[in-house]
Amino acid sequence: MLHRHCFGLILSMSLLAGQPVQSRNQAWVLALDGRGAMLGDLKPEEFRVKVDGKPRSPIQVKTPAQTAEAAQSWVLVFEPIRDTNMRAMAFVAAADFLTKVPDGDRVFIVARGKDSLESLMPGFSLRRGLWAEALSKVPTMLPEGLVGISKDTVQGAGFQSSYSDEADGAPGQESLTALLARFRSGAPGWAKGTIDQRGVNVLDRLNLNNSGFVTGMVATVARESKVLGMILEQLTPVQGQKHLVVFSRCEADDLSHPNVKRAVSQTFKREKGDMGGPAEAASLATRDMTLLQAELKTKAIAAGVTLYSVAGAGQNVMGHIGTIAPATGGFSFPLTAGVEAQFGQGIQVFGSRYLVQWSEEGSAAGSGNLEITTTRKDVKVMAQSIR
Repeated sequence: MLHRHCFGLILSMSLLAGQPVQSRNQAWVLALDGRGAMLGDLKPEEFRVKVDGKPRSPIQVKTPAQTAEAAQSWVLVFEPIRDTNMRAMAFVAAADFLTKVPDGDRVFIVARGKDSLESLMPGFSLRRGLWAEALSKVPTMLPEGLVGISKDTVQGAGFQSSYSDEADGAPGQESLTALLARFRSGAPGWAKGTIDQRGVNVLDRLNLNNSGFVTGMVATVARESKVLGMILEQLTPVQGQKHLVVFSRCEADDLSHPNVKRAVSQTFKREKGDMGGPAEAASLATRDMTLLQAELKTKAIAAGVTLYSVAGAGQNVMGHIGTIAPATGGFSFPLTAGVEAQFGQGIQVFGSRYLVQWSEEGSAAGSGNLEITTTRKDVKVMAQSIR
């Protein structure tokens, strides 16, 4: 178990790709130096805040040292992952991450079941043994794709904002450590899934020649997105820093791939009887996915939740949630070799943010573009981009 007093952690520079955000007249802000190390000594006068281009005066800045001891809330969401190796990487990264969650923080785990997102505990829990028990179920229950017709709300144990329990200390941590060891030493195929065929183009996987197929897939993703949005809304009354991490490699991520956008202007061979052609299907998919992402981003910021994604394949391929994570102040992690170390080590930095509050002219209820910077040279500020 880690504590957030150590500020010497250096993350991979890939964490710096993208910009962030938060809500109303305050925002959680992460500051990293040129090497990616967390910076904890910025002074209030070194922050600059603009809302819709107009300067705002910071009235209070709490440093990471001042906010570090406050309990935080972590939501892990597992969407479908196809490939066996990627599933294993995701499960090991999640288990490693949970072993490093600081004392006093709470965790809520959700995973895609047979046809819907299901919560694996009644609400935020302090019991590490319960975290281990919930995560141990995910490899078997998680499908390879968005099968079935998603329900309108999260299934399983649901979510009770009033739920509380007691920490289980060393025995709970031992359960997490044992689960991590079991995942790492699992026999081939323990994570389930199917080995992806190499060299399959995302456009071939999406079958853009069949616009009806694409339309149906977008509708499925929209239902899934609706439930995720409802989870975000339910987190609104939860106090303190709130983080939601989505692990995925499924249809939603395929539809968010940059090649789909490029396909809008790509020349395809039209076939007799097709329903509009691949360019039109790509245009439809891009439009609808952009709308879904915008809605989730707005809900996350309104609820004060920072989004993270463990899904993409690199800086330009970030997946469905990874595309919007930077706008909430979060990061996108490629679901590739090394993600365990990168994501697991990030726990310290994720929770080590400044709380910047500023004065408003009139009502602070409206939304708008938010820009938070610092006058200190060679410092990268990560914050939400709208409020």
